[in-house]
Amino acid sequence: MDYSGNKAAMGQDRAISETESIVQMNLSKDGKTLDLTATYLKEYGAKDISQMETLRPLTHLAFGTNLCGPKGAKWLAQSEVLVNLTSLNLFYNKLGNEGVKYIAVSDNLLSLQNLVLTDNEITDEGAKMLAKFLPLFTNLVRLDLRLNRIKDEGKNALKEAQKMSSVKHLLLDKVEGFQVKA
Repeated sequence: MDYSGNKAAMGQDRAISETESIVQMNLSKDGKTLDLTATYLKEYGAKDISQMETLRPLTHLAFGTNLCGPKGAKWLAQSEVLVNLTSLNLFYNKLGNEGVKYIAVSDNLLSLQNLVLTDNEITDEGAKMLAKFLPLFTNLVRLDLRLNRIKDEGKNALKEAQKMSSVKHLLLDKVEGFQVKA
């Protein structure tokens, strides 16, 4: 069922003050960690967060199960506020290949050390796009892409890119723990 025309389904009916309230309830005292897991802020919540100047000191953002889609990923990836993030968890957000593209080409997420993109309907196309830009993420140590639709072609591209990157833990299958870069 297509909910793209439904403002409530897209999160458009949520006022920015409501997003601010949810952020304040879930922000750590030091202002560096924000856990918004399963708050269903959707695309427009991602937009609100991406523009909140008060979140500039943020280093850890857990935004899993918000169903923000590719447009939400675009807001987060292009945010000039979230440039200090070292950990970004976007599991189950229906990012798809388009959403991964925004993350892969982002100049604002280069401080990331941990990136979780689990269960986001990513295929070989998205994996190859991420692999192409992976060496630019010079701080990235852990990349979690489990529970996606990545086949051998995408996995091989990521494993080759890992050799030219700082990624030590590349998680691609639900059965593996991690791979250590030699």
